[in-house]
Amino acid sequence: MELNAKNVRVSYGKTEILKGIDLTIKSGEKVFIGGANGSGKTTLLRVLSGIIPHEGEVLLDGKDVFKMKRKDTAKYISLMPQTSDMYFPYTVFETVLLGTYASAGNTVFRNNASDVQYALKCMEDCGVLELKDRHLDELSGGQLQRVLLARTFAQGSPFLFLDEPGNNLDIKYRAELCDKLNSWAAGKTGDTDNTLVAVFHDLEQARRCCTRAVLMKDGKVIFDGGIDEGLKPEMLMEVYDFDMASYVKG
Repeated sequence: MELNAKNVRVSYGKTEILKGIDLTIKSGEKVFIGGANGSGKTTLLRVLSGIIPHEGEVLLDGKDVFKMKRKDTAKYISLMPQTSDMYFPYTVFETVLLGTYASAGNTVFRNNASDVQYALKCMEDCGVLELKDRHLDELSGGQLQRVLLARTFAQGSPFLFLDEPGNNLDIKYRAELCDKLNSWAAGKTGDTDNTLVAVFHDLEQARRCCTRAVLMKDGKVIFDGGIDEGLKPEMLMEVYDFDMASYVKG
């Protein structure tokens, strides 16, 4: 399975956010999307997920992602957005169970026993099973982040898009997150190799989780290659206009 972006452009009003992005992501890859704030990373993830309109094409095995039904897209692509907003006052269990909607019936919460068991497993894997009866507005930022990650895994999609999944997590959970992502990326969903595409500000986390770097600046991809090359000091300086390597070491 392959995801192709061809000359993708996105504008908000008169401001062009993405400026002709060409990108191919193949099944089984682990891709880091990097760049300074405002470079277009989040917009790119949302376009690749089929969420926002755009010029150009985004094709999943030849099918236009934006024209697919949302439920069909959800079978292949799962997006964890960067957000701390509270949604409806669902419990943790209800929130994670929503992630199984792509494989469940047409009625929300009319899930079969296997959906329930898989949701419970995702909660356990993400360390939130003991919170299953708590409401979202009762959680800390780190707890909420892990619940949203569990919901994303519960969707059971082979393409996993994560926008700053380490937000609000302490050192222990960031390390566990990398282990979890690497373990998941080494597997399959059905017959399809799992594919990780993630935005990180923590460059060491990016290095631990990914093998390919796609670096953005001013709405364009300025580097696409191996993670070690992408995280060299001279490249980081070009991307961030800042001595990022020295800052990280310090």
